[in-house]
Amino acid sequence: MSDFTDRINEVHRVIAKHDMAPTKMLLPVILELVALTQAAQVNFTLDLTWEKGAPNGVERDMIFVNDAFPGPSLIMDQGDEVTQKIDVTNHLPFNTSLHFHGIEQKGTPWADGVSGLSQWAIQPGQTYRYQWTATQKGTYWYHSHDKDRIMDGLYGAIQVLPSDDNDSPFAMISDNPDDVEAMKIAEKNANLVVLSDWDHLTSDAYMQAIMETGYDIFCSDSVLINGGGSVYCKDPEELTALQPPQIRAVVTEPLTDKGCDPFMATLQGDWDHHPDKLPGGLNSGCIPSQGTNSTIRVKADAKWASFNFISAASLKALTVSIDEHPMYIYEVDGHYIEPQLAHQVPIYNGERYSAMIRLDQNPANYIMRVAGNGNQIISGFAVVGYEGGEQTTYESVPYIDYGGINTTASVISLNTNELPPYPPILPADYADDFHLLSLGRLNSSWEWTLDGTAFLPANLAAMEPALLNPKAPGLESALKIETKNDTWVDIVFQLVIPEPTKLQPPHPIHKHSNKAFQMGAGRGKFTWNSLAEASKESPSSFLEKPIYRDTFVTSPAGEAWIAIRYHVENPGAFLLHCHMETHLSSGMGLVLLDGIDAWPEAGPAAGI
Repeated sequence: MSDFTDRINEVHRVIAKHDMAPTKMLLPVILELVALTQAAQVNFTLDLTWEKGAPNGVERDMIFVNDAFPGPSLIMDQGDEVTQKIDVTNHLPFNTSLHFHGIEQKGTPWADGVSGLSQWAIQPGQTYRYQWTATQKGTYWYHSHDKDRIMDGLYGAIQVLPSDDNDSPFAMISDNPDDVEAMKIAEKNANLVVLSDWDHLTSDAYMQAIMETGYDIFCSDSVLINGGGSVYCKDPEELTALQPPQIRAVVTEPLTDKGCDPFMATLQGDWDHHPDKLPGGLNSGCIPSQGTNSTIRVKADAKWASFNFISAASLKALTVSIDEHPMYIYEVDGHYIEPQLAHQVPIYNGERYSAMIRLDQNPANYIMRVAGNGNQIISGFAVVGYEGGEQTTYESVPYIDYGGINTTASVISLNTNELPPYPPILPADYADDFHLLSLGRLNSSWEWTLDGTAFLPANLAAMEPALLNPKAPGLESALKIETKNDTWVDIVFQLVIPEPTKLQPPHPIHKHSNKAFQMGAGRGKFTWNSLAEASKESPSSFLEKPIYRDTFVTSPAGEAWIAIRYHVENPGAFLLHCHMETHLSSGMGLVLLDGIDAWPEAGPAAGI
């Protein structure tokens, strides 16, 4: 903004010199200032509506953003001098908000988009303005953060294009300068691929079914790729045979015709359940339907293409693969890593993986496969088609089957414990604060906690935002962590699985605002008083190169722990929570009152 400031000062000097209001002599300067002002901001307008839609061929009420599903992609340039202004108008029959997932909101905590924490909920008929700067390049996304509205379709992609001074890792994929240049072009013209699950019930109806039956339900009707998909029905025996052996050892009863787990005590516990209140077709009763599968076109003469995968799934852990096209994963949760070769990539709720793919196959159509990863045998499909090969009849060879299992021993699965940041980046050697959280079920099969209590009142959206008042009524009994500015904080998530349960979905724990380092993980109980003590006694549990990201996934089986470390550098009220929508709604989250000693003043009318 230095040019803008210099020209403003020039106007002041001229006015002072002539002791007069602006005249024609100042008109060129004023016009230039207007141009600079416009160049310094990017405006987006998002209109949210509640309409009938049928992404997988079955009509239901859902959310559209600017008459589109998923919502339009927000593509912008990286730069500290550019303000994103995003006006959201709520035409829905209920409150909402919009969270910009992975955006650090440095200095703009009021734009984080969480009702009851950073803002008042957007009421029906209201327009709310979010303002923030795109300080970090990479792939992100936006979604609702008021109840479970992600399940109703309120989400879309964000891409922050890298500035020219970014040091990219593409030379680690190929030492050919032409390849590196082609990859840089591919990165800026990435194929944004939004992966999601979809159910025929609205989010309200789905949560009502969970509460009335007492079951933790995580069954979906479809996997969607860029908003398109179908319902596939298969024989339960066939689906059961596709389960991984380690899961089959626990889930000993057959799966349903939707590939969903039966309601067994080893999965649901021995709390009260009411199977008679289960809606028909939710966990079983598959009826096939045909939606429109997405097609992504690529050009062979581009040599490389970037596929930036975003998991907008509400419930499902997924695995993604493109037939006959190995992937070089070069970016995780918006940050460069040392590229890793993989044929299939596990992706959990809220995570993002960007893959560089060499376009060296015969012109034809190849299948993108997105399969359930552990908590349902289900798949979705899209086409990756070479231009000029549209009419070619060719059956591409898959790396994974319908259940997401590798088809041959030579297929490489991404090792998510080997994702070194590029360029190398390390946390502080020691932390100033330490928190051990015990997460798991609370009181029933479907209620969850990050540390033994529900994290916020059920009427969160009606609360006075914590950013405006960190001692707001209702917040005093909430699960929360208060930190001091410019300190390092360690958090250990201790997974607790009570008897008789032996298995539960992995919990993708997402941290709002800045990223954190995944320091290590281990089986059993975390029995130490600090990470320093733990790393000394169990060095094999800690990573030599900690992973830098904003989502961290717990183990699905047995007692286990995972440890993260982050720097408090952005004072404000932020969430730390499971990104399975039904688990967050039932209590699996807490409030981070970061930098309580340097609490920010609310922005312009708290973002309004």
